[in-house]
Amino acid sequence: MTELGVLDLVPIRSGGTARRALEEAADLARHAEESGYRRYWLAEHHFAALASAAPAVVAAHVLSATEQIRVGAGAVQLGQRVAARVAEEWGTLAALHPGRVDLGLGRSGDRAEKYRDALSRPPVEAAVAVDEHPVVDGVVLPEPRDLRGLVDSPRAATGLALLTPPGEVPDYGNQVRQILSLLDGTCTPDGLDTPLHLTPGEGTDLRPWILGNSPGVSARLAGQLGLPFAANYHLAPGQTIQTVRAYREAFTPGVLEQPYLAVSADVLAADTAEEARHLATSFLPWVDAVARGAGAIPVPDPDDVAAATVRELTVRHSARIATRFVGTATEVTGRLRALVDLTGADELILTTLAHRHEDRIRSHRSIAAAWC
Repeated sequence: MTELGVLDLVPIRSGGTARRALEEAADLARHAEESGYRRYWLAEHHFAALASAAPAVVAAHVLSATEQIRVGAGAVQLGQRVAARVAEEWGTLAALHPGRVDLGLGRSGDRAEKYRDALSRPPVEAAVAVDEHPVVDGVVLPEPRDLRGLVDSPRAATGLALLTPPGEVPDYGNQVRQILSLLDGTCTPDGLDTPLHLTPGEGTDLRPWILGNSPGVSARLAGQLGLPFAANYHLAPGQTIQTVRAYREAFTPGVLEQPYLAVSADVLAADTAEEARHLATSFLPWVDAVARGAGAIPVPDPDDVAAATVRELTVRHSARIATRFVGTATEVTGRLRALVDLTGADELILTTLAHRHEDRIRSHRSIAAAWC
């Protein structure tokens, strides 16, 4: 059976603090472990209302609070890192917690270029109703979203400021290959004849992954290097089929002998469909702020989201609403099975945004119970 994992953004809720969000991350990981989830990943984001900017540090916190569940990054933003430091940091975690650490590698350094490229795309002409997006075998696959409004946004500016060196985009493929060679002890830096050996790092059982949103560089590189790959349906649902196909077509044995695919999904389950829809209204102002390039806001209380706001933002963000898996655990898992059937996923990585911590716990627990 396809296994389940958790992707946590470590959101700060309205009225909450970063410290509380970090405590809740460890608590959610403990509940995920008890519920039988295979892994717990932390997404790296640099927004004021998310406490996940330093995934290696948060992973150390979570690993110390759990016993068996695999913990990792989904994903480290390589455009903001030196490859050797990534190998050292996560290699240290793997040395401390053998058999439990994943290193997801994300191609984020060219994000500002993606925003600039978006200027050439046609604008969205009209709003699309939630139930009017294309559906393939029970899975909603909307058109790619319009990024033109993000080009000069604070979000794009943050991405540029975090590049290393400032403003320069490192070559993603070279970074990934260097990390792999550092881990297996075969890295020889340019201009040197002697291999570079990093401790901790080299010789650990750290498991690298690649995450991607499109059938481009990331999917092909994961296949070429024989790495496990995670396709982000929750971020780029309209390209999921092409992304999965690109990975499988490019796959040659490397780190793995056979392809291994995870697919992400945005989920929220409650005791009734009506309750789930009510809890999901917290997502609307939150995703609207992200989509406008302003960054994430503290997750609002659903009781504080006005009905008029719900109606307006449901239309504005119909694709994101249509591709969320919201309802009872039975309804959610039914849609998740359709996603597995369509993609052939070996694993699903589930992310949940809700105002109350206990609602996120209940959602993940009920989905795990219904999935068995």
